[in-house]
Amino acid sequence: MADLPKHARVVIIGGGIIGCSTAYHLTKLGWKDVVIVERKKVASGTSWAASGLVGQLWADEALTRLAKYGTELFDGLEADTGQATGWKQTGSLRVAHSEHRVHEFDRSMDLANSFGIEMERISLEEAKNYFPLMDTSDLKAAWYQPNDGFTNPEDTTQALAKGARQGGALIVQDCEVTKIVKKDGTITGVQTTLGDVECDYVVCCAGMWGTKIGKMAGVSLPLHAAEHMHMTTNPVEGCPKLFPYLRDMDKCIYIRPEGGGLLLGGFEPVAKPWGAKGVPNDFEFTQLQEDWDQFEMFLENAVEIVPAFAEAEVNSLTTVPESFTPDCLFMLGEAPGVKNFFVASGMNSVGISSSGGAGKALAQWMDQGYPEEDLWPVDVRRFDSWANNQNFLTERAYEATGMLYWDHFPFRQPETGRNIRRTPIHDRLAGEGACFGQVQGWERANWFAKEGQKAEYEYSWSKQNWFDNCGEELMAMREGVGMYELSSLAKFMVEGKDAMRELQKICANNVEVPIGKVVYTQMCNERGGIESDITVTRIGEDKFFLATPGATGTRDMDWIKRHIDPDARAICYDVSNTYTMLAVMGPKSRELLNDICPQDLSNEAFPFGTAQQLDVGLGKPFAIRLSFVGELGWELYCPVEQTLAVYEAIMKVGPKHGLKLVGMHAVDCGRIEKGYKHWGSDIGPDDTPVESGLGFAVNYNCGDFIGRDALVAQKEAGHRRRLVNFVVQDPEVMIYHDEPVYRNGELHGENTHGAYSYVMNGSMGMFYVHDDEKKITKDFINDAKYEIKVEGKLYPIKVYMFPPYDPKSENVKK
Repeated sequence: MADLPKHARVVIIGGGIIGCSTAYHLTKLGWKDVVIVERKKVASGTSWAASGLVGQLWADEALTRLAKYGTELFDGLEADTGQATGWKQTGSLRVAHSEHRVHEFDRSMDLANSFGIEMERISLEEAKNYFPLMDTSDLKAAWYQPNDGFTNPEDTTQALAKGARQGGALIVQDCEVTKIVKKDGTITGVQTTLGDVECDYVVCCAGMWGTKIGKMAGVSLPLHAAEHMHMTTNPVEGCPKLFPYLRDMDKCIYIRPEGGGLLLGGFEPVAKPWGAKGVPNDFEFTQLQEDWDQFEMFLENAVEIVPAFAEAEVNSLTTVPESFTPDCLFMLGEAPGVKNFFVASGMNSVGISSSGGAGKALAQWMDQGYPEEDLWPVDVRRFDSWANNQNFLTERAYEATGMLYWDHFPFRQPETGRNIRRTPIHDRLAGEGACFGQVQGWERANWFAKEGQKAEYEYSWSKQNWFDNCGEELMAMREGVGMYELSSLAKFMVEGKDAMRELQKICANNVEVPIGKVVYTQMCNERGGIESDITVTRIGEDKFFLATPGATGTRDMDWIKRHIDPDARAICYDVSNTYTMLAVMGPKSRELLNDICPQDLSNEAFPFGTAQQLDVGLGKPFAIRLSFVGELGWELYCPVEQTLAVYEAIMKVGPKHGLKLVGMHAVDCGRIEKGYKHWGSDIGPDDTPVESGLGFAVNYNCGDFIGRDALVAQKEAGHRRRLVNFVVQDPEVMIYHDEPVYRNGELHGENTHGAYSYVMNGSMGMFYVHDDEKKITKDFINDAKYEIKVEGKLYPIKVYMFPPYDPKSENVKK
């Protein structure tokens, strides 16, 4: 057993498979002085008891690449370390009992092919040949992935631990961290039950202890444990020794081979949260009390598809707690607000499958200062402090476990942990028929039900029950006037004598503008990639108001604060909860506001891209003349206490002007029609403004902003990618994200995000056209045939370099 050193470059907290993988990959990158501290023994938390399934396909390309790497790692790990792992590349089967699931898995197959993963739809006869014990009589379809498999979780953890040791890492067991030490917001060390260690980095790989470790660092890590169970049988007659493991998500179960018998587990729709009051100090290779009543659903469902379970002898029932996050995606990356505190926790029962990729990605992030992939879906900065509420986490844990296997419909909303963040007009909107969705805890009106229609989603993969409602809402903004609430926007103030200087350094556009001027800009990294997509409004000599999507608020605030010089006379602070936002949009928006606002709203008095304080009814909102839907309109930032006054004034005159309340689905359709980009889907850290058609928002003459050199070099050399718009020519085809796009019959890219265009009468999206041989040209883009694959079928699409709706952006300036 290694002695605890006095100093290390990095201390990894947690000796489970994630911590060992991180250490293994850091040593592969040449890091020395890597130390794992484990409160008990390696793998003794939950890693030892996992079922060991390893799948390659995720709903995101970057995460799929990480998962694919995991199978490649396990394939050679035993040879690399000399430690047996139990890895078996058996392949996997997916089956569907419902038409909804057929649609989902056919779309998953499209994603797999796009991401370079082998997956094919097979006949039910072929499926039974792979797994002879399966009864296929109730199945509608089956799919096969040959490169999936399973591994022995404890042996694999020990192999990664051995590999880390061989690379120079130390693993100190029976050593519990009691305090994390910081200075000026930067990690300097840890205190443990065996002594203190000075270090440059700390990595939290503590599993269900992650929230506790996060609190020591002053970081919010929202996760909660829930019981997870799997059963093994004695050998079963006629059971192959090896077969592709089975996922029957309609029945909430998975089945894999185990010693001539079967292993059965699952993810129930209503789970059993565990550990709300903490994890016992003596927790080590601990099993929880068996609960056959909870497991009964899995066993009954298993008998239906594998009748042999009815007579099989039970060998064991393993019940252990596993940690789940509110959105059932793990947390990875450098935590906000603390320099050099990294996280890989909350693995949502896919820790074994994710361990190789997560460990590699985190090691690369630490080594080069940024991740090799755009990992926003699992970025720890996607959570704000509101989510670290014990009651919320317990309530969500009932549902989060089942999210893994539920029908993954587009726009599906969680049912638990709702109504946390509501604005003063929430109940008014509900009374008008709003159907709400949740983003960053905020309840947002996604669409409005008509009279006699329930304000509830009826989910499907085709046009959902709100399709017509959304079209009417959008066309109200296109032809008349509509109002939507977007108070979930994150809103910051940057203030101080050096505020402008610091923003000029961070922003790619020029913010040295007159007071009242609004600037649309990106914040770029050193590679020219887009880290944030924001508006900056100068509201005073040394004061700027910033607005950014609510989902990225924590991330964007962290980026800004990290790049303000510590000695600068400038601060950035959050005012998101101080202001609501009501947007009045459409060709009749000026006419409506003129009825309740004494100020002059003409183009001369209130031009596009400017801001003023207005008197709207009895309220005094700060008004910005911008539009995310491509129409004349104003965003009204209201002091929270005046929100109702402004809303009531607008609604009072609304009928006279044909005002229609609008939900977020219509806003999304509007922005897609106008080709407006959204960070996290269309643009991100690996995409530059030059490539994504945002070069107009870059000012190369306003100083040496972050990323300028990279953008200048790309502009001079000529870029090889260009984000374009497209319309699907079949009006019945619905697209959502990552559908593969073909150019002249060959796979070329993926749809970044899709929504329906009621103006163009078809689904619209965006994708990056690329020419790997030379710089991209207009002819290269236009002189080709393009198609998109949806559920295995190719459909023609028409590509536009500029948005087909109002390409010159004349409407917003009327």
